[in-house]
Amino acid sequence: MNKIDLTKPTRQSVKGLVFIFVQSIRQALRMFWAFIAILVIQRNIFDNKFIIGIVLLVVLVLLITHSVFYYLNFFFYVKDGNFILKKGYLRKKIMTIPLDRIQSVNTKQNLVQQLLNVVTLEIDTAGTVGKELKIHALEKLFATELQDQIRSGKKKKMVAEPAGKHGLIEVPEEIILKLTPLDLLKIGISQNHLRTGLIIVAFGFQIFQQIQDMFKEKADEYSNEFVGFISNSNWALITFLIAFFLIISILFSLFRTTFKYFDFKLLKKEGTYRVESGLINKRNVVIPHNKVQELNWETGPIKKQFGIYNIVFKQAVSGQNRRQQLVDAPGCLSKHLELLKTDLFGEDQLSSTPKIYSNSYYFRRLWILYGWLPMILAAPFFYSEWLFYGGAFFWIIASAVYSYLILKKHYFRMDNDQIRISSGAISHEWKQMELYKIQSVEFRQTIFQKQRSLASLHLMNASGSMTIPYINESMAKEIYNYLLYHTEIAEKEWM
Repeated sequence: MNKIDLTKPTRQSVKGLVFIFVQSIRQALRMFWAFIAILVIQRNIFDNKFIIGIVLLVVLVLLITHSVFYYLNFFFYVKDGNFILKKGYLRKKIMTIPLDRIQSVNTKQNLVQQLLNVVTLEIDTAGTVGKELKIHALEKLFATELQDQIRSGKKKKMVAEPAGKHGLIEVPEEIILKLTPLDLLKIGISQNHLRTGLIIVAFGFQIFQQIQDMFKEKADEYSNEFVGFISNSNWALITFLIAFFLIISILFSLFRTTFKYFDFKLLKKEGTYRVESGLINKRNVVIPHNKVQELNWETGPIKKQFGIYNIVFKQAVSGQNRRQQLVDAPGCLSKHLELLKTDLFGEDQLSSTPKIYSNSYYFRRLWILYGWLPMILAAPFFYSEWLFYGGAFFWIIASAVYSYLILKKHYFRMDNDQIRISSGAISHEWKQMELYKIQSVEFRQTIFQKQRSLASLHLMNASGSMTIPYINESMAKEIYNYLLYHTEIAEKEWM
């Protein structure tokens, strides 16, 4: 393979033509799926098959023409320390990012790209909306070399060539965690199945609404029949439907876990982690240690039985890509968690510091919010129903227990360099970060808190925020002043 000089404009792989064409078809189907559905169902709308064939042929030619022109007008190169991407033929667009401002460089691969043996390279800068670059069809070897060159932050000529050509000895990656099929089963079983079920219901309801807009009479008829069926059903049938719903939710959680975390690996090499996973959509995400703003880990009742944690690396990212850049590592054991904490924060000093819990008034506030307020709002509509009083009593007791669990798990530990905040109710979550990465601190106090000499603190970094709720006012002010002072004198780079 000849050297490729990236100081000169470079195109994607020729296989990108096929990928662009497939993506164009997908976009066309998304835009006109309703019209296509009507044509399939109402076949008598257009009797002339010849006209339909001509229309399809014209659409096919337009899509092929678009794919060719888009491919020919897509270039990327490096010049004067900047990564530059040019694309578009009717409306041209130029995107420029300084190499030293690049936050993350990752690769992804969907099913079509796996068949073509190409990957998508994603380049993102922290805190800059609209600056994400995507190159959708690169050969794996080329993408890996380009990824390494960009991460190095070099502002000189970049040359991509086969790995190992100069005989350089590299430190091999170390596998920290690799999930087996049994691990995937444990992770799937320990998911929040109620949330999964609600997602399924919401998705089904959205589809029903779209169908209802097209076939209103039929949709209303089936809807009325379903409501009547449920109204006339006995408790045994309703119990069966609830059990069936839970089984579907669990199966969906298992399938989702398998698709997302198939062949999951967490690897370590020279101050960086790398995550590989995915069955249909494969991801390859690199996590430099210094870019991690905070480390989150969470467990729950079922996870505790399996002895596993779900760990999330939160990096500095732009606002529009915040959800996309949350990199998680499920199925971690205690030894994996301790290793990651040691790598990122050094020897654990926080465990020897005292736990500082939220004030008991926090329980009253939560109980009113989750228990009494919903019951009072519902009372005018259901006060005449005898089931309301039993349900209201159960709701008040359940919300009290839930609020108490939140209070017992809300505490923090802090020393001169780091802070760890605990939260949760049924599950238990921890967040830890170094103080020099805090970008702003807010002192919050409502009139009810002021009457009781309480306050809350809101700490923000480049990846998000964390809250210390309802602590003693004097303590909150001391921490607030210390954190502000710490952010001013800190000399370390936060990313």
